Amino acid sequence: MKKILVLLVLMVSFTLSAQRTITDTIQGAETVTFATMADATQIQVLCTELGGTSDGVFTLKGSVDGVSFAKLTEKASKLNFFPTDTLAVSSEAVWLVSIKDKPFNYYKLVGVGTDSDTTLITIKWSK
Repeated sequence: MKKILVLLVLMVSFTLSAQRTITDTIQGAETVTFATMADATQIQVLCTELGGTSDGVFTLKGSVDGVSFAKLTEKASKLNFFPTDTLAVSSEAVWLVSIKDKPFNYYKLVGVGTDSDTTLITIKWSK
């Protein structure tokens, strides 16, 4: 019984440590590219309005070589986006992406703001 409890604790610890988080801000009409997430299978983006009215878009891009990236959409049941394949940035907007069977080697998120707003972006991803 003790061995099972230790194994459970180790499994939970490993699962929690596999999640990564990045935060940054989009200020006005700027483009922000978030780190390449080669090992991602689940991605969550949360927008928090800090000033002005949050506005803009986020897209997920994929690449085979890590150099040339293309916008990804929901194709062949390998990528699932909720609610859509492009996030409209607004206060408290949440975007979820699930990647099945890793069709590309590299992934990155690109956010483009508009107007004179400031939005905190929190990205979490896990294996």
